[in-house]
Amino acid sequence: MADTLELERNAQLHPRQFILDLQQRLGSLTEIDPAALADLFRTAEGFHKVHRLLLFALQKFLLNWTVGHARKNTQFYSENVAYLSTPATDIDAPPDLSAFPIIDRQIIAERLADFLARDVQLRSLCHTSGTTGRPLDVYKSFEEVRFINDYFSRMFGSLQNRERDKPLSLSFPNFYHGVPVPMPSLGMSFVSGVTDDTLIQDARRILDTTYDMPGYDSQVRMLGGLGHHILFFTSYLIEQGVDPADYRMECVNVTGGYLSSTMFEFLADAWKCQINIRFSMTETIGGASCIAPTHRFVLDPHLIAEVLDVDSDVGLEQGVGKLVLTNLYPFVQMQPLIRYQNGDLVRRLPSANGRLVFEFLGRVKNAVSRVKDGRREWLIFSAPLNDVLSAIPDIRVYDWFSNVRVARDRTVGSLPIMSLKSQDNGNVVTITLSLELRYAPHLHRKRCADLRQGITEALRAVPDTVLGSALDSGEVVFNVVFFAPEQLNEPIVIKI
Repeated sequence: MADTLELERNAQLHPRQFILDLQQRLGSLTEIDPAALADLFRTAEGFHKVHRLLLFALQKFLLNWTVGHARKNTQFYSENVAYLSTPATDIDAPPDLSAFPIIDRQIIAERLADFLARDVQLRSLCHTSGTTGRPLDVYKSFEEVRFINDYFSRMFGSLQNRERDKPLSLSFPNFYHGVPVPMPSLGMSFVSGVTDDTLIQDARRILDTTYDMPGYDSQVRMLGGLGHHILFFTSYLIEQGVDPADYRMECVNVTGGYLSSTMFEFLADAWKCQINIRFSMTETIGGASCIAPTHRFVLDPHLIAEVLDVDSDVGLEQGVGKLVLTNLYPFVQMQPLIRYQNGDLVRRLPSANGRLVFEFLGRVKNAVSRVKDGRREWLIFSAPLNDVLSAIPDIRVYDWFSNVRVARDRTVGSLPIMSLKSQDNGNVVTITLSLELRYAPHLHRKRCADLRQGITEALRAVPDTVLGSALDSGEVVFNVVFFAPEQLNEPIVIKI
């Protein structure tokens, strides 16, 4: 592949000609070297015009391989003429996937065998959790796992500080999705958990231990895991009289689920270090990184994402739409997913370097909207709703860690117990938000009235919604109903 030193010398002088030459060289390749690809993607980072052009060129190059491999080796893609070629675009334009069909979890689950490539060997199987619908099995091959390891080993190797010892980290693995894809590390990683007394006490022991291993730090300086696990562990340490900041962490890495502003601030205040938030999903290799303390996520360069209008499937340069993702070869080989909609609703934001930037708004099916004069108008997004509710300690939450007896508060990190329903009679949309409180609402009527007003005002102010104006015009009725503990018997939102 290309010499990255040559990139640095010549690319910014004649960007268009350089990209044209690079495309010609990439087009002649018969295999993709993971280390060289990592170097090229790293070179594409930045805000000069050439960085954007290089990113698009690499994505188009991998998209051609992705479509070609899927068409040749899977039944699903081979039988559809839409995948015979990839549309050509100008070098200053991102890849164009609009000619390809959009697929979803149901289509894949119904024809799972037709999505599996025949030229690679099965290594492991993981799956979605099923909390938002039918679980999806995700197949991983030896070939792609080997490529992933080599690619990220090269990428992480460039980040290592040769003048310091390698870091130690503690991670709480996600066992909700089957066999995880192994990833290289910057240093050495310890593994523990928080879901029972033995694990959570062991996790603290690991942080308290001073290690003597040549070439490595003496203590753990990085912590990572699912958001609700990190939150619960942090609260447990504080209950035990431990100040998390005393561990002098370099960073805390949070992935999986939605982390509200209130919970982010709690972690940042407790650990006194950088809090990294990752948007990720089982079906993809990679995801997006949050630009803290905002809720803006920047997509990884080796993924292609689109934001489409939820009704017309027209691509949006900015605004609210459904997220559609394309895994690229050779990061994904055994189960290619081209234009896969995962059910997430996002707000696309302007980007200066070609990388897709978005804010997560929740699941499409958990949002409340209406169609007026042929246009969809949004009334409530589930993620901003959770952001509002997470700041209210009156609301009961799930007891996700009920079997951890050494912790006093076993609800920390859990989601509020709530139900959100809407009914449209053609003239008026009636929205009912049901919340279970930690107390009987009839005992604190004034407090409940204040909560109702505060929740309503906060939701009226959410960008890209018309709830406020619709309430003022009488076209929408918004009810907030409170229930005593264990009295909310309606279907509840279990994932934001």
